[in-house]
Amino acid sequence: MKINITKELIGVGVCDFEITERKGRGHPDTLSDHLAELLSRTYSKHTLNKYGVVLRHQFDKLSLMGGKCDVRFGGGNFKEPVRLLINGRVTSKFGDEIIDVKELLIKTASDFLEKELRNFRFSTDCRVMWEVTSNSTRGMIDNENKGNSAIHNRFHPRSIKDLPEATRPISNDTAVGCGWAPFTKLEQMILDIEQMLTSDDAWIKYPWMGADCKIMGFRHKDEVDLTISIPQLSSRVNSVDEYKDNYQTTLKIVNDLIKEKYNFKEVRITLNPGDNTDKEMLYLRLTGSCIESGDEGQVSRGNRLGGVISSRRPFSVEGLSGKNPSYHAGKIYSVAALDIANKIWEEQKVPCEVYISSQIDRPLEDPWVVVINTTEKIDMIKAEETAKNILGNLKLVTANLLEGKYPLV
Repeated sequence: MKINITKELIGVGVCDFEITERKGRGHPDTLSDHLAELLSRTYSKHTLNKYGVVLRHQFDKLSLMGGKCDVRFGGGNFKEPVRLLINGRVTSKFGDEIIDVKELLIKTASDFLEKELRNFRFSTDCRVMWEVTSNSTRGMIDNENKGNSAIHNRFHPRSIKDLPEATRPISNDTAVGCGWAPFTKLEQMILDIEQMLTSDDAWIKYPWMGADCKIMGFRHKDEVDLTISIPQLSSRVNSVDEYKDNYQTTLKIVNDLIKEKYNFKEVRITLNPGDNTDKEMLYLRLTGSCIESGDEGQVSRGNRLGGVISSRRPFSVEGLSGKNPSYHAGKIYSVAALDIANKIWEEQKVPCEVYISSQIDRPLEDPWVVVINTTEKIDMIKAEETAKNILGNLKLVTANLLEGKYPLV
């Protein structure tokens, strides 16, 4: 492979402005991304442990569609269920053995949603729509074998021999992945705020704190404006006065974190701009998420790789969550690009962007295009070695994906 190194990047952190967003833990898009990836990881580990290979699948078209709740101080109840569309392709048979995919995935979805949504019972508050096939993409004239060649059996393999990725992974598509490092102060601050507000520890300490947090940050030079929206749990709030007290507590939590960790000249915060306490228009949710009230979530409409949506950063249109971690080029190259960018930053302290592109059926270890774009001159030999080492060990990238070590959501 040829590594192209360019110097055309202007560091986002030193530009006069940036705009960054994060959709938090309970946002419907984040829930969809998280669940799709969890289904992929669960299925991948199951088939890897049983058959020695990650069987073909993709759950990246998963959707969560909003239900309907009546919410009141002290509680509420579902009037219409949330709808979960599990949509995609999966290998449901290996040789002569049937894999009970449906039971495995629905159990995974049930456990996940009951953990992420408070006051939620999967059996009564969710309706599953199962639209999963085992159809093959590839068309091929096959008069001799009548559709029984290896290429026609990749989603219903007779043995490992039908799966090229079991020996030498090849790209499933022509795609591009990209990553960058490091975070700017604004990006890191937004991540810190959201993760603090929606952590398990916060839910124990502040049981009224919801999960559907959304943060938008605008920095102009050294001044920052933040808009933060986060609901309160209706079952834990009994009056407008309690809501107001919790509101002030949230503001204090955020301000204390900013003062402790960040040295911007000024940070101005707008919290829950849609509130009108006089008319009791309050951001209250029974489950802590707007998925209960008609909002919808889809894979790849949420945070980009790294956990934020930064308008001045590169990103691929690839929806990473739910795609196969052993051969899907857009997914593997995206996280490999992130690894390369982080390693260059760690070793050379030079901000950079990394782009990696595949060609369909080309070995993944030999990308079609690799570009490292930096803000300043770097040690080119060392950067090339970093890229080649990571791209030469993509099995480690897959293993890290299976363990959930990348910030996909």
